[in-house]
Amino acid sequence: MITEIIGALVGSKLDQQDGDSGAKGAVIGYFMPRIVGTVVKVGLLAAVGYGVVKAVQGVAGNGAKYR
Repeated sequence: MITEIIGALVGSKLDQQDGDSGAKGAVIGYFMPRIVGTVVKVGLLAAVGYGVVKAVQGVAGNGAKYR
């Protein structure tokens, strides 16, 4: 909860530097911790999946190479 509030405050201040009202920056800043968390989880899932595929290919030998 506190990360959303801090993100909204920082986003608002950054958006106000352009001369805007800061509302758009506040909304973007509010959702940014969730977006970053989701991207990190998806990246971790992709890395684990890649490792599993490479492990299966290594165990199966040369016949399991995919291109």
